[in-house]
Amino acid sequence: MRAASGLVAPNGVTCLGDRLYVASRDRISAFTPVPGGTLANRADLPIRLPNQAHHGLRYIQAGPDGRLYISIGSPCNICQPEGLQGTIISLSPSGGDLRRVAWGIRNSVGFDWNGGTLYFTDNGADGMGDNTPPDELNELQPGAFYGFPYFGGLTRLRGFEAAAPPVPQIPPTYEFQAHVATLGIHFYRGAMFPELRGEALVAEHGSWNRSTPVGYQVVRLRLGSSRSGSGQSFLSGVGRPVDIEELPDGSLVVSDDAGGRIWRVRR
Repeated sequence: MRAASGLVAPNGVTCLGDRLYVASRDRISAFTPVPGGTLANRADLPIRLPNQAHHGLRYIQAGPDGRLYISIGSPCNICQPEGLQGTIISLSPSGGDLRRVAWGIRNSVGFDWNGGTLYFTDNGADGMGDNTPPDELNELQPGAFYGFPYFGGLTRLRGFEAAAPPVPQIPPTYEFQAHVATLGIHFYRGAMFPELRGEALVAEHGSWNRSTPVGYQVVRLRLGSSRSGSGQSFLSGVGRPVDIEELPDGSLVVSDDAGGRIWRVRR
């Protein structure tokens, strides 16, 4: 069933109040869900996003502060972002009061809050070998700079080795194995898997050009771990996982864009 049409590469969705927000490549649209699975009363927010195909899939979440958070990727492998490229922005539900809450990001396709703090994943650059640079998990410090295109993790990126960054970089909270393609992240809050409570579950979409493939799993990570790597595997055999969400009973759903499936994980 088609719920809406006329959108350019719609990707992220989130609910805030009685409205469903859809993040497309070039805009944010709000709808009213109605019985039968359809959407009504479309209203495009008064902001236009960079209409770029490369890293053009937008991720959106409603924050605990009642605002919308949207990631905007850099339109390249390694380049100097311009304007809103390579940022996470925050908006009021009506689309006003735009704030750039993080910049210097290559491509974040997942974030979640833990203890009131936002954490976001970031994909490292390609073409620098099998094992560099790492994918990242970052802790948001409002307005902070996260290194791109000067750094991937703590590694200098090609073409910017000698360039001085505009301000000091906030280093990653955790470095994942290079090219695992970290996407969605969810901090587990439920009761079905008590051993996971407070841990981050991260979807590793999987490498596309590494000599030996890596990723293709969901990993678990407890903040404060000093060990770098790919995290401890929680779920594999689910194609190319994209995002993780938690249902009211504590079970989990994982989206897979290779198999076109949504998997449910429960005891």
